[in-house]
Amino acid sequence: MRNIAKVTYTDGHTSEAPLTPRVITLCEEHAQKEGWAAGDGSRIRQSYYMAYLAMRFAGNTSKPYDQWLDDVDDIDVETPENPTE
Repeated sequence: MRNIAKVTYTDGHTSEAPLTPRVITLCEEHAQKEGWAAGDGSRIRQSYYMAYLAMRFAGNTSKPYDQWLDDVDDIDVETPENPTE
């Protein structure tokens, strides 16, 4: 099972979308092109951008990143439990 990005918006509603390989690799590519700090140096920025990409690819937003970010209150990545443990 994939990790899920859960976004809570300033109006109180939430949306969820999977963090697919496409989302993860495009976020990494964007961070490299923008010159964001590697590793934990831009962890928050990368987390929000990854959540944005997940929402966009899931059809949950069509807004440009900066406009979308203005509407976001919080994000959380939910990791599915391992059913074999």
